[in-house]
Amino acid sequence: MKKTVLTMALMPLLLSAESTYTNYSSSFNQSAFVPDVSLIIDGSYVNRSVSDDEMENYALAGSELPEYNEFNANSGLNLNYAELSLHSDVDQAFTLDGVFHFNTEGVEIEEAYFTTTSLPWSFQLKGGKFKSSFGRLNKQHQHVWDFADAPLVYNAFLTPEGLNHIGLQLQWLAPTPWYMMAGVEVMQSGKEGSFVNESFTDGTSNTEVKAATEPALYIGYLKNSFDIRDATILFGLSAAHGATKTADDIGVDGFDGKTTVYGADLLVKNYFDSYSYLSWQSEVLQRDTSGDNTTTLAAVDETQRGAYSQLVYAYNQNWRTGLRFDTIFHDSQELDPDKMRNRYTAMLEYNPSEFSRIRAQYAHNSAFTDTTTGNYKDIDTFILEINLAIGSHGAHSF
Repeated sequence: MKKTVLTMALMPLLLSAESTYTNYSSSFNQSAFVPDVSLIIDGSYVNRSVSDDEMENYALAGSELPEYNEFNANSGLNLNYAELSLHSDVDQAFTLDGVFHFNTEGVEIEEAYFTTTSLPWSFQLKGGKFKSSFGRLNKQHQHVWDFADAPLVYNAFLTPEGLNHIGLQLQWLAPTPWYMMAGVEVMQSGKEGSFVNESFTDGTSNTEVKAATEPALYIGYLKNSFDIRDATILFGLSAAHGATKTADDIGVDGFDGKTTVYGADLLVKNYFDSYSYLSWQSEVLQRDTSGDNTTTLAAVDETQRGAYSQLVYAYNQNWRTGLRFDTIFHDSQELDPDKMRNRYTAMLEYNPSEFSRIRAQYAHNSAFTDTTTGNYKDIDTFILEINLAIGSHGAHSF
């Protein structure tokens, strides 16, 4: 009993001593080193005019849709992803970021990279796995997009995930009166899209193809921005060049060559007040592919072009609506190379706060062909999407 009373009597003194030690004797404060953490969940309901089984027979620009349909993939309910993001300063020289995607099939490292903060002469270096700054849309994560899916030209040339590989990036901010930034990137090749780089032996001609020495993907861009009264104008030019060496699952229809994708992007955004604005965003992409078909041993020289243009109006901080037109307007592989393969999309979204979004979207698509008949098929798609975020998530780039 005496021990208990003595302990209780000494407790305030002990706590005071511990507090004094913590406040004045310790040079390390753990709470100051906890990174910013956020979680974003995106789900959707999808209703298409054709079944999921039928969709497997349709192709765009020579590639089957399911291979590039990362989000809103299935009719009915979809959990597109849960995105966990971490960000923190490392020290006076580096910051560190990590973005991890969880879905029903597993977990992947979406991004994990360092960025320098104190290089001289306005240079900045980034290294790790990151989304390339090619074009306008490529760098953005899906929850930043103005529409629930990627444009056709991104699906066909870059995949919805875009250019997102392990590499190094060097950017330079020019000392000009307006914003002008130049950047170069060197990356490992991807496993899908335009820049697949793999060794294989053609099952028909027995041609042996060795993968190019990595890194085999090179990217460069120039971006500019300036203001005219209440409007901000951004425009840029980009190019990506790399090896393309791939064959189908049974080792035939192989290709050994190189691909270059050129891009031009434009954004004009006019603010009417703090929350209301009208924005017009467009990109044009061209893909040039040259090399040899390892099955037929014939030379290949192909060109494809596509674009999208979208108009988004924010009425206030809660309501936005938008229209998008996107197309593949040239494909030298087709019998009619200049036939336009189009999609028209409209969306309406309600944002209860900056942490949540409910979006309804309708699209009419006439860009896909039936691989069994060669005929074009009109496809109508309705998407109801919900996106929720918690935690500390930094502001996205303009």
